[in-house]
Amino acid sequence: MNNSLKLTALTLCLSLSACSSEGNADNAVKAEKPVQVAPTKNSTPPPTELSKGSKVMSKWYTGTLTFIEIEGGFFGFVTEAGEKYLPLNMPKEYLKNGSKLKIYGHHDKDIMTIQMWGKPFKVLDVELISEGKNPHPNH
Repeated sequence: MNNSLKLTALTLCLSLSACSSEGNADNAVKAEKPVQVAPTKNSTPPPTELSKGSKVMSKWYTGTLTFIEIEGGFFGFVTEAGEKYLPLNMPKEYLKNGSKLKIYGHHDKDIMTIQMWGKPFKVLDVELISEGKNPHPNH
């Protein structure tokens, strides 16, 4: 056998051996029973659950809907605290420049937008405080 063939055979044997030992390690982990923890009243999720993003925290924000003239124009929501959100599914009847709103929802981290303005925000509920003037400030 030449050296190239020997090296290929050795690499193949090592690869198969590594796969076999990984499979055994997986089986050993699966055999363990998960530890059950009794939930406490009003407890926050364990840090591992929060880091996975499995818990979406929705809340109310009060602010102003503003028409932003970038990338063809879109509506942004600026909270009273100055946070910028890009409302993704705002009902059309609220799309008026300068509307004061309370919106309920959460920052959607799984969405990318072309606007590059504010955090994408999934709107779940809207309360009108005061209506804006018109859909776009130049109309």
